[in-house]
Amino acid sequence: FMWFSFLSVGIVVTSIIIISLWEKFQTSPTITGLDTDFHSWDVQFPAITVCPKRPTSDEKVWEYVTSVYDNNTDNERAEIFFKFINEVASFSYENVQTFKQFSEYNWLPKDKFKDLAYQVVYHCEDLLHDCTFKGEPYNCCLGFEPVFTEYGFCYSFNAKHVVPDWPWMPENYSKANIEYVYETDNKLAITFNMDNVIKNPLKVFIHSKDDMLIVDSLPQHLWTRRIAKIFFNSKQTYTTEGARQLTIKQRKCVFPDEISLLTDSNYTFSACMIQCRMDTSRKLCGCVSWFYKSIGKCIYFFK
Repeated sequence: FMWFSFLSVGIVVTSIIIISLWEKFQTSPTITGLDTDFHSWDVQFPAITVCPKRPTSDEKVWEYVTSVYDNNTDNERAEIFFKFINEVASFSYENVQTFKQFSEYNWLPKDKFKDLAYQVVYHCEDLLHDCTFKGEPYNCCLGFEPVFTEYGFCYSFNAKHVVPDWPWMPENYSKANIEYVYETDNKLAITFNMDNVIKNPLKVFIHSKDDMLIVDSLPQHLWTRRIAKIFFNSKQTYTTEGARQLTIKQRKCVFPDEISLLTDSNYTFSACMIQCRMDTSRKLCGCVSWFYKSIGKCIYFFK
């Protein structure tokens, strides 16, 4: 009887241990450790995206309005067009509802909103100046490139997803190379200045070069000149190829080439969210917001 009792207890204890180990393998099969072999890795400098609260000025908008309508144009029509261009230049998820007020004016443009925005948004040299990178003087407009995002019109440094070309792009311009961190660097910092940030605060985002700016990402700082410096730590995590043997549910992460997306060649959370929103928008209203990039031969417009 004692032998049978000990055997039964052993079976129960063994079963409990096996079940707990199996559950742990299903929920937490991986271990994140610190890689001390830093010297052999390419560490990217983080991407910096800056988005002014208002990406244009009344002067620039009025200048464009007067170039379209002469002095004989009805003042009311010019005022409506002025408000419309202002909203187009600042178009994001924050002001999309304001376009309902323009639905009754059939004479307003119905497409090519990105071209309209280009006419009035701030050029890089109008927005940023006195840049330095790693302690050396740096041409702001060679590094900060325009991009349309869910937050509106912005400029990004060291980012993969930017506008490939724009009307005021300099001749013989080529996309800025991705910047990396090296042990020989004297300083790991980027500085820039902007006028009128008190009236026009600047949203500052720090993110990976592969990430697209989405409304799910909150800015790290809203710059109004009250703070001069932002210190941050950048942590780069990678997964070994052996983790592919585990399911996505087990490892709780996806390899860049594992899930195919139309919005990007590599899978990222932001690219997935953007594609989801584009698909939902097209399904519900038959159109997609124009601040998203075109996919394939499809052209998206505001409706």
